[in-house]
Amino acid sequence: MRSPLRLAVTEKEETQMKKVFMWLMAAALCLALAPAALAENPKYGGTLKYGIASKSITVGVDPHVIQGDRTGWVLGQVCEGLLNYDQGLNPVPWLAKSWTISGDGKTYTFEIQKGIKFHNGREMEAADVKFSLERILDPKTGSRRRKNLSIIDSIDVPSKYQVVIKLKTPFSPFLSYLVGVYAAVIPPESVTQDGKVTHPVGTGPFEFVEWIKNDRLVLERFPEYWIEDLPYLDGIVFKPLPDDAVRLTALRTGQVDITHGLPEMLLPKLSKEQDKGFELSINPGVNWRMLIMNTRKPPLNNVHLRQAIEAAIDREEIMMATTWGFGGVANQTWGEDSFWRMPGQVRKNADPEKAKKLLEKAGYSEGIDLTLEVKPAFLPWAEVVQDQLDRVGIVCKLAPVDWAALKPRMKKYEYNLAVSGAGWYSDPDARYGRFYSKDGPANYFAGGYTNPRIEELLKQGRAVTDPAKRKAIYTEVYKIANEEHPIVMLCMLPMTHAWLKKVKNFKFSKQGDLALKDGGLANVWLAE
Repeated sequence: MRSPLRLAVTEKEETQMKKVFMWLMAAALCLALAPAALAENPKYGGTLKYGIASKSITVGVDPHVIQGDRTGWVLGQVCEGLLNYDQGLNPVPWLAKSWTISGDGKTYTFEIQKGIKFHNGREMEAADVKFSLERILDPKTGSRRRKNLSIIDSIDVPSKYQVVIKLKTPFSPFLSYLVGVYAAVIPPESVTQDGKVTHPVGTGPFEFVEWIKNDRLVLERFPEYWIEDLPYLDGIVFKPLPDDAVRLTALRTGQVDITHGLPEMLLPKLSKEQDKGFELSINPGVNWRMLIMNTRKPPLNNVHLRQAIEAAIDREEIMMATTWGFGGVANQTWGEDSFWRMPGQVRKNADPEKAKKLLEKAGYSEGIDLTLEVKPAFLPWAEVVQDQLDRVGIVCKLAPVDWAALKPRMKKYEYNLAVSGAGWYSDPDARYGRFYSKDGPANYFAGGYTNPRIEELLKQGRAVTDPAKRKAIYTEVYKIANEEHPIVMLCMLPMTHAWLKKVKNFKFSKQGDLALKDGGLANVWLAE
């Protein structure tokens, strides 16, 4: 009978065998991961074609004068501010590496990063910050941010890399108005003798090349960008594609690499397609549609009538009908994960009985006829609102009108109701101060609404520095406005982006920003 074979292995041999085994396993793992790892290594080169859902791409190229998110997306590649946002829309240091705030909240001292160059090759200095902010404050510039920065009393430059800004009074939201392209730092030499900017020069990852209105806006890589290794792309071409169907076809055929604002009616189908040929992102957006009531003149200066209209609104139905279920229902702009989220839940569905009782209380038990004005782009929302109000006896005549004609009439308060839209605001003062203060730049967008208590609260919110105390203040503003209803938030829109699979590392904020910390187009690269 043969005895079983016994293998005797010394401790030294066993250790050596383990080393060999671990080496072989590591080598196998490296080989298995090598293709994926190589595929994810950023590559330099290539021109990105971006389809903008607009017929003009931008309304101008002066960063201090521009209006609208899409223009900001484009010029944000060229010009930058002292601060920027991260993907969560939190302000972060940018051209200013740090800052301190005096105990009385009136003096801000900014330390500017060294070695940052403008596209003309000159180093950015503190004096350029002073020039840029003073240009925004100059009424001749026509900057939208002038109102927000008018709190500035003086700007001093004690050294090449330090700026000291003194405010007239403490103003807690101040830093939020120094973020991004709208408060861009630009060199004086980029401004023409008549005070215009026709060829923007900034510190951004891409240089401006040309803008041919209604055709294209071209940028190219800035090789001396201050963030090491960025950008990856050689350039970007923004193309105007206002038509939804054309925009989607352009993506499918490779005429553009990225686009946004896909038609909501196609989202149910597109979201289920297994092989679309492109990546699709559908996220909760921060843009919203609203019903505006003229509180300055009868009959909508009657708070009970406004309350009746609000009670008749079915937000859930509006969201489903206009966004095919991909939007959101809200009565504030801050999401569940935001520090500024106000307590309480939004009423999603209509309360017809409450609406009729409020109509009676307002003196319109037999109903009332009103006119609902709207620019053509917002007709779908207006049509649903018209139908909902009709159910409780409020008969609205729809009056489509171009924005160029509607806006001045709204500022003169020559209307009853209007449907329009708005976006996200970083600080509660930017939202409530703009809309609900009689001196706010968007007060006409809240039907000219004013309330003495809100005015007092807004003053307190600007002076207090403690975030928790500020939140308590703005929560009271929120509650008052939601009881008196100068506007009704109808629904939030979905934010959609689509891009070809060769586009890598495309990250954007909740607002859709394309220039932000650790994201935006500076970090995008092409796989082929």
